[in-house]
Amino acid sequence: MRAAPCQERHRVRRGRGKKLRAAFRWKVTSEGRNDWLKKVAAEFPDEAASIQIEEPPEEAEYRDWHPLYWNAWTALRHDRQFGAMGGASPISYVAISAYTADHGIVGADRKVFETLLRAIDDEWLAWMAEKLPSKPVATS
Repeated sequence: MRAAPCQERHRVRRGRGKKLRAAFRWKVTSEGRNDWLKKVAAEFPDEAASIQIEEPPEEAEYRDWHPLYWNAWTALRHDRQFGAMGGASPISYVAISAYTADHGIVGADRKVFETLLRAIDDEWLAWMAEKLPSKPVATS
């Protein structure tokens, strides 16, 4: 018997997360800017030809099950330690454990869910590290 469409979108997916990471990186870095540029182009059709709207890379192709992980990441993204001098730690195990328990994600699905959630969290941490200006090391 096939799962209902809603159940299909909220089912834990298996995989290494490379496409999920790429899609998440696109969502965080470019999707909002592109949406805004599309609105500007629609509002000013004479200038639309000069507006450069990026297409997502092939590996960042959206899948209907991505929101399961993005919504979880959005709910948990502040459940981490932030350093006084910048930087952040990964989302805590306790936060992920509570989230999966609250949403009925158990057993092997829980392990896969945590792996993929950590993959997009790692992608966010890498993106944040790229954004932070490197500070020169003080010498004596």
